[in-house]
Amino acid sequence: LPPSTTSLTADDFAIFFTDISKTISSQFSTAHTGTQTNNIHCLSTLFFFCPLTEAVSKLLLSSHPTTCSLEPISPTLSPALTHINTSLLTGIFPTSFKQARETPLLKKPTLNTLLVDSYRPVSLLPFIAKTLEQVVFSQVSLFLSQNNHLGINQSSSEGAIQLRRHYCQSLKPIPNHQFSFCWIYLPLLTLNHQILLSALSSLGITGIPLHWFESYLTGRSFRVVWGGEVSKAHQLVTGVPQGSVLGPLLFSIYTTSLGSIIQAHVFSHCYADDTKLYLSFQPDDPMVAAWISGCLADISAWMKEHHLQLNRAKTEFPCLSDFTA
Repeated sequence: LPPSTTSLTADDFAIFFTDISKTISSQFSTAHTGTQTNNIHCLSTLFFFCPLTEAVSKLLLSSHPTTCSLEPISPTLSPALTHINTSLLTGIFPTSFKQARETPLLKKPTLNTLLVDSYRPVSLLPFIAKTLEQVVFSQVSLFLSQNNHLGINQSSSEGAIQLRRHYCQSLKPIPNHQFSFCWIYLPLLTLNHQILLSALSSLGITGIPLHWFESYLTGRSFRVVWGGEVSKAHQLVTGVPQGSVLGPLLFSIYTTSLGSIIQAHVFSHCYADDTKLYLSFQPDDPMVAAWISGCLADISAWMKEHHLQLNRAKTEFPCLSDFTA
């Protein structure tokens, strides 16, 4: 619920969320060389959607019936199954599924509740749309995993925690070393759709599946719900819906090439818009600053090329531990 003392309106948030994306995107060139197909001929496997039957029913039955007020679960599963399979076979994501309701959530309890930039948008999407996303997510994730298409240091959030714990343990025998993390957050708002489609194509996602993702990304709109009000509709021309099922996976695909750039400098782990850098060093090592500076410079160049802007307010470099003999 919105704070009782705020004078902000639903339209205030809608305009802010739209303008911030436009402002950042305007800094980058709109030119694009088109879908990257240079790697496709090297792929032994291309991705194809598989129509589902029982699997969809299980997803529907296992989900909460009030996921979103836009559309409760229908008591009849057959129409939902038809919608999903039709979408997979035609490569078309229904327009009615692209209309989101966004709820502003306060980023931190300590922030000023009277300022729009203290909030982040969370998309509420129709239930059947999120179920369709879950089906696509499962199939694409399996394809990427079986073909080792994502970097070795990209995984789920749980995997990131396990990897971080393992890496911390591996550093313990090193005497007189300090261990630091660098959290780098990349905003989802300005993700360029053409660059993402190129990345998908280079992984073997072509034809109808690629057309499906293009349909999924384009023609989206949202309205902000706040204080009992609903804003005017606003169009989304960049980014992926925050709170969507496919968002984290698509951003991981979008940033796959970033991994090799970071690995040239330090150890890293990436999950969606959250990238962690790991660095073990002796406190008096004169090269530490150069390593960090060089890595961040290369990341900055990559981000500019991929229409992203570093979220400096959420980027940290804390020293976690002191390992002594």
